[in-house]
Amino acid sequence: MLNYDTPILNIFFKTSKKVFKILFSELEDIKLHPGQPPILLLLLNQNNLTQIDIANKVCVKPSTIAIMLRKMEKNGLIEKKIDKKDRRVFYICLTEKGKLLAEKTKQIMKEVESKITYQLKDDEKNNLIEILSKILIQIDKIKDRYKSN
Repeated sequence: MLNYDTPILNIFFKTSKKVFKILFSELEDIKLHPGQPPILLLLLNQNNLTQIDIANKVCVKPSTIAIMLRKMEKNGLIEKKIDKKDRRVFYICLTEKGKLLAEKTKQIMKEVESKITYQLKDDEKNNLIEILSKILIQIDKIKDRYKSN
């Protein structure tokens, strides 16, 4: 039952928990850990990012990203390339195995999204995207007050 003192937050929590449960159940079949899909998809679209770039773009602490990247490197999903101009800097990029897994992840996420939004009409989906985008913009405006990094 929802607490109607904060109905939007309550429905966010409930929806988020259920979506992640479905998504990570699907991703478990391809041996992905929960924090890895955003990194894989980011690198699929923007290869050769620094660890700090990745942390900022996926909104995770750099120390947490470091741990995830070590596991991903150990599993052959990513590799580090040293900057030729500044040997202190290295870039993270997907291996061929990582690219294949990222593509599979993208497909799974599309399928899950399709399943959970099946009853929505196209205009409802667009409205949902618009509303959630406005909320994200507002969160970005106030997030400095609630720094998590």
